[in-house]
Order: sequence, then C-alpha cells, then structure tokens
Amino acid sequence: MLIEDNFIKIRSELILRLRKMDVQQDSNFESLAIKTFRFQAEYNSTYKKFIELLNIKPASISQYKDIPFLPIEAFRDHNVTTGEFAPEIIYKSSGTTDSGKRSEHRVRNVDWYNEVSSRIYSSLVCPVNNLTLFALLPGYLERKNASLVEMSRSFMRASGQPERFYLNNTEALIDDLTHSISKGDEVTIIGVTHALLNLLESDNASNLPHAILESQLTIIETGGMKGHGREPIRSEVHARIRKVLPNATIISEYGMTELLSQAYSLDGRYFRPPSWMRVVIRDPSDPGSILKPGRTGRLQIVDLANIDSCAFISTSDLGSMKSEDSHEFEVIGRFDHSEVRGCNLLSV
Repeated sequence: MLIEDNFIKIRSELILRLRKMDVQQDSNFESLAIKTFRFQAEYNSTYKKFIELLNIKPASISQYKDIPFLPIEAFRDHNVTTGEFAPEIIYKSSGTTDSGKRSEHRVRNVDWYNEVSSRIYSSLVCPVNNLTLFALLPGYLERKNASLVEMSRSFMRASGQPERFYLNNTEALIDDLTHSISKGDEVTIIGVTHALLNLLESDNASNLPHAILESQLTIIETGGMKGHGREPIRSEVHARIRKVLPNATIISEYGMTELLSQAYSLDGRYFRPPSWMRVVIRDPSDPGSILKPGRTGRLQIVDLANIDSCAFISTSDLGSMKSEDSHEFEVIGRFDHSEVRGCNLLSV
C-alpha cells in the first residue's frame, strides 16, 4: 500500500471512531489515544523529531499517560501538522502586546472544528440549536483568525439566528438583549471577562433595564482580563457578575488556539472535558512525575480531535485534578513569564 493511501486510511478510521464516541463517557479512549499517537509520530514531522530527540520508540508506549507531550511553544516556532495540506484557516493566538510571534494552529477543515465544538457544548451544556446567543468578544472580533469567534458564529448558524457580535456598541447589545428577553427567549451571552465586567460595572450599568437585571440569562465567561487591569480570581468574577445579575447562570469555558476541543465549568471551579480529552498534571520540577489529585502542576492535555495537528500538548497552565475517579480539572493560573493568552486562566 502506498504511504499516502495508508495515511488516508488511518486518518479516516480515527475520525470515524471519534464521531462514534459518546461525548460524556466512552471506554475506548486509551486505545484511540495510542493509535492517534502512533499515527502522528509517523506523519507529523515536528512531533516525530521531538520524539526522536527524546529517544522514545512509539511502539514502546502502551498507556496514554506515557505519551510524550509536545511543548505548546512548538505551535509558535514550527509548522505543527500531521500530513501535508493547505489549511482552510490558521487560528492564531491572542496576546496583550503586538510584539513577538503568535502560536498558529493550521486547521485542515473548519467544519471538523465546528462539529467538535458543537457536539461538546450540546452535550455538556445545552443543545446549540436551542441557543439565542449574543457574543461580546472585543480583542477577538477584530481579528479574522480567532477560533472563539468561529465557534460562536457556528453556534449562531446552528440555531438559525442572525449573527449577533458586539465590539464596543454596548447600547445595541442592551437593546437587543431587552428585545429578546421580552419575547421570552432563553438568552446566552458569551463574553470576554473584562468586557463583561465593563458592561456590568460601567457608569451606564445602573441604567440597565429591569428586564435584563432580573432575567435568568446564561453568561459564558472566557479569556480573562487580557491586560485590562489585574486578573481577579474566578470566584470574584462570578460574584461581581451576580451582584448585577443575581439570577444569571454563569459558565466558564476553557479553550485555546492549539486545541480544537473545549471544556466547561458549570460549578465555578472544575472544568469538565469531553470523553476524547484528558488532562495529566506533571510536576514542573520533575516532568516525569504525575501528581496526585489536589496537587498543582503543569497541565498536559490530550485532545484527540487534533487529528491534523498534534493531540498531545504540554501547556503553560497550572492546575490540578479533582479526584482519582474523575477527569475534571481545575485551572490555577500560568507559569511565570508566560504571556497572557486567549484561554480562561482565572484562578478560583
């Protein structure tokens, strides 16, 4: 069989298996992770070189926790792709300055990203086709390569609604929210943390209509402060939101440029990932040591949806696991000197 034919055959099989996985619980993760690892160790030149430098033989790996995790900086310094293709889009990471290179995630097929994110949200939070979604995403909306904007847009399409994106036009957002709430719509706002707080704590916040103040809307906060003041802990952010919107349901999203999957926190503390995503917590001073639940270390993430890039990433985030029998995890913060980026890095 030709190399290209074998590549297509394995890739198709992996995607088919992913599509058959139940989002919330699936016992096939281990075998699929090992097969994905061996596939990427062969066809991803950057990852292959990394493994070779570690002097690791792919055939010797039989458990996902022993798989080598590629440092996330590789997405900034190298072309991290499995196979060769012309990407439909290149998602680029955000930051607090215009200096320096940004991470780039080359996405072979945008529909695959939308399929993955839609399945996750629909299963872990609520069906996307039931959403009445408003997006307050300054810092993302201005760019043409922000994955968070694409995810929000795909959710809006799935629910058959017009696009509702807001930059600095908060008056229009308030008017549109009031109109939807008055019709009885179950409203959801996805917003960057600093923009949400600015909306609710600005001088005009006291003039918010009672329809909004008293509604049971859903708030999805993500992205942190992005350099707009100090980074508050997550419990403080939620308390500040509830001070203005006491009846709101507040959800936190964990996602990043280098991942096609997202995790969601519905309790204000622990993030729940889909079944094809796992988190391993390593000791920063001893990378070979996996820490027990409750202990803080570096988050290393398996995202099997990253079939065309790298599914095994060592992040710059600090966190811990909830318990031995749970895949839920907590995000504590970032390593010193790590640039503030577009994922949710609020502590609890």
